[in-house]
Amino acid sequence: MTTVEDLQEALTYLKDRPKFERQLEFTALLTEYFKCKGIKPIVVGGLSVEIYTRNDYHTHDIDLVSDGWNLYNDLLTKLGFTRTEREWYHVESEMAIEVPSNNLEGSLDHVFELVLPNGKTLYIIGIEDIIIHRIEGVAFTLKYPKEDEDYEWAYRMFLIHKNDLDLDYLVEQARKLKIYHLIEEW
Repeated sequence: MTTVEDLQEALTYLKDRPKFERQLEFTALLTEYFKCKGIKPIVVGGLSVEIYTRNDYHTHDIDLVSDGWNLYNDLLTKLGFTRTEREWYHVESEMAIEVPSNNLEGSLDHVFELVLPNGKTLYIIGIEDIIIHRIEGVAFTLKYPKEDEDYEWAYRMFLIHKNDLDLDYLVEQARKLKIYHLIEEW
């Protein structure tokens, strides 16, 4: 079981590790900490893209979909994180954490469990759902969505994971959200 003291120690020993490793390790510790409280944080956003692109994409923060927002606020404040408008930031470890929602926009059945080399676990939004989110984010706001970098990252994730994707689910979701025309050629 991970304690507040374990998390405090982790902030010290992780600060000199590469950013991606630091983010994964700390997220796994947060996941373990909240597990005993009946809360299962799920990595979404940029860090999920970074994981699925095997560290080609780079993000500055950790986005988690999770219940227990007040618990995060209390815990992260105890750990020395400073609250900004949308996220908490820890200066010494250079980590930012945001909990944008407690509702996963996607399938809980497709959430991926990633086990780190140290045996710790974290949960990531399904690859199909993060592809959909990246495309949906540009589909209705840009005149040429296929020229946007989010479209490119979605396509890269598709290519990297095409043999492991639930294509029926991906197509179903794309049609439901009226963005299938953007991935049909894939």
